Amino acid sequence: MVTYDFLRNTYCRSIYVYGTDRFTQRDGFKGIREEYRTPVQLYFAATYGAELLKEALDKGWINQKEYDETRTIMQETVPAQPTPSQSHPEHQTGR
Repeated sequence: MVTYDFLRNTYCRSIYVYGTDRFTQRDGFKGIREEYRTPVQLYFAATYGAELLKEALDKGWINQKEYDETRTIMQETVPAQPTPSQSHPEHQTGR
């Protein structure tokens, strides 16, 4: 099924940032459509940090399983830190 970026982004903020929705139906919230679960987690991992993830868990906006899934995605998608020669072309040899 097709997913839309604007919904993915909205669901991400609603769950992790504001606590106004949940991944599944609980706490009086309707939950999000299942096909958005992974895209929302991937977007969060690429956009936000571990502190906000922990805060969402501590506030009960996500459960431990959702925290673990998102944390794993974050650890798998962290880009390698560039070396000085990669980040500053003037440091590269042969120029």
